[in-house]
Amino acid sequence: MGDQPTNQLHGTANNVVQVRDVHGDLYLHQPQPAIRPVVPHQLPADVRQFSGRENELEQLDALLTEEPAAVVICAIAGTAGVGKTALAVRWAHRVRDHFPDGQLYVDLLGYSPGAPVQPAQALEGFLHALGVSGDAIPPRLDDQAALYRSLLDGRRVLVVLDNASSPDQVRPLLPGSSSCFALVTSRSGLAGLVARNGAQRLTLDLLSRNESLRLLRDVVGADRVDAEPEASATLIGQCGRLPLASRVAGERAAAEPGLALSELTTELQDERSRLDLLSDDDGDASTAVRAVFSWSYRNLPPAGARLFRLLGLHPGPDFGVHVAAALADVALPQAKRLLQALAGAHLIQANGSGRYRFHDVLRLYAAELAESEEPAELRLAAAQRMLHWYLHCAMTADNLLLPLLRAPRIQLPEQPVAPFTTRGEALAWCEAEAANLAAATRCAHQLGEHWLAAAFPWALWSYYDLRKPWIDWIATYEIGLASARLVNDDSTCAWIIRSLGVAYYDLQRFDEAAALFEESLAIRRSPGCLDMLGSTYRKQGNVEAALECHREALALRLESDNPRGLAVTLNRMGSTYRDLGRFDESLDHLTRSLELRREIGDLHGQGFALHSIAATYEQLDRLDEAMEAYRESLVVRREIGDRRGEADILLCLGKILARLGETGRAREVWAEALDTFSDLGAPQAADVARMLQDLDQT
Repeated sequence: MGDQPTNQLHGTANNVVQVRDVHGDLYLHQPQPAIRPVVPHQLPADVRQFSGRENELEQLDALLTEEPAAVVICAIAGTAGVGKTALAVRWAHRVRDHFPDGQLYVDLLGYSPGAPVQPAQALEGFLHALGVSGDAIPPRLDDQAALYRSLLDGRRVLVVLDNASSPDQVRPLLPGSSSCFALVTSRSGLAGLVARNGAQRLTLDLLSRNESLRLLRDVVGADRVDAEPEASATLIGQCGRLPLASRVAGERAAAEPGLALSELTTELQDERSRLDLLSDDDGDASTAVRAVFSWSYRNLPPAGARLFRLLGLHPGPDFGVHVAAALADVALPQAKRLLQALAGAHLIQANGSGRYRFHDVLRLYAAELAESEEPAELRLAAAQRMLHWYLHCAMTADNLLLPLLRAPRIQLPEQPVAPFTTRGEALAWCEAEAANLAAATRCAHQLGEHWLAAAFPWALWSYYDLRKPWIDWIATYEIGLASARLVNDDSTCAWIIRSLGVAYYDLQRFDEAAALFEESLAIRRSPGCLDMLGSTYRKQGNVEAALECHREALALRLESDNPRGLAVTLNRMGSTYRDLGRFDESLDHLTRSLELRREIGDLHGQGFALHSIAATYEQLDRLDEAMEAYRESLVVRREIGDRRGEADILLCLGKILARLGETGRAREVWAEALDTFSDLGAPQAADVARMLQDLDQT
């Protein structure tokens, strides 16, 4: 591949460039901004049967008629199963036209048996939904929240924050603009949100008798309900007038149209009596819900009942057909039919796009059933199948996202087929499953499947490096490291510690990064870790120490067959020689790095090498050559979508143009750089704005 044409820039009029790609073909390319004008529509599907709550819906409507001076926040509070989410989703769909700039939704899992969603995780999802590219999302929570509020400023957006556990989980997710509306649901009254943030509280009581009957009519049929008024009244009483229990019971009744409702209420009373003997819980609502769930569960066919309880082992917030098939060890068509049946019985909820989730109360119930009715060895086997599926798919995605990286191939007992084949599909799968992948790592560690937990960091490296989900990245790698230590896997320990160092390096926490790189090197002297430690020393101003690290890395690279790794080390050495004023050595190493990257088709690396070469030419006052190298790097960075690298190049080009007295052209490229840095929330935006101001004053 070394004789292929390099990318060349032929013009930049109207921000459209003619690009000759690595195959020599000429095409027009207009760079995509890091933040696209996106209108998100994230609301879950509306509730199929919804009854009552007219007064509550009117109260919510009334909040829209006001002309608020600040963002309107409404907190819907109430006990589990009382219909908080159903009300929020029903009203959100009813008023979605009032929010033409979009609707955002997140389940914060505040009462899930697993870990609740952290505010930074939710913000990352919102920013992606609003069109922010992964490299444009700031690492710090405060900066993420500021960017989020900036994007929503002046826009009419509805934000639904479901299942919140505390005000602190909610506050970073609140818009700042009075044109927005935040709707929060929680079992807690969220008193702090009311007191400090001015939230309006709407507390849901149980359904009234008439509302419960209307809901039962919707599910079972008006004729059957009206034909047996006493049995219908008994049934809604047995459900505790809770909408969730009433829907589940109603679907159970609808499934047996030949049985009288009085016979079904007798069955349900028998089930409650059975549970009363097994439980010390004397709370009416809790007992009612448990009785209805148990009654409906025991009416499922064996395959459906088995899948329901096995889904209680799933550690993440939602799940698709493929992982359900892995859990139950059934074919995809059967898994799809079983999931549809469970959704039809209201035991799980369809999220759309073939994904499902539990109501948190039902999740706990399914987990209890798995514990009590599945033998320990079968529970473990099901969990292993699930974890193997997630790990295999993550490894497949890793190979598609950054195919030039050399991650170890982990052998699994079975090799399931991943539900994607292209790079774009792999990235979309990783984003959809991100929370599940982090949860799977934690699950593997808790189950004592430490080789699996230690393998997930390897498989997730490309996704984490591309998208920078800092919280998941650091948490998942720390779990994997704990497992690797428990099985005395020194090689994996060294790699994970080094990879944690990369995360802290990207976060510009260089002291912590250096300590991690040094810890990794104490276990194993790897060239990649030496290169990262050298780069960290450069950031700390210790250039001589940096060069020593790169020299040792180079010696190790030359003993192995890894051209990409060799190119990385040559590039870092070339930049370090430039800092030391040794320009001939700098150009020699950087040119060799560029040649290697072209030979192996590493476009990402070519952008770095060309940028470094241009910087050395600039130091030598060889400005024409510097301009040409910067322009070539600009084309490559635009081709791969590296917006931060593109802005860096524009900044450098503007400096050279200003030195040459071409202030008009300097102003144009700096203005473009300013737009990009501003979109990214990068601190360089202030520097470029200052340079533009200085340019206007000369």
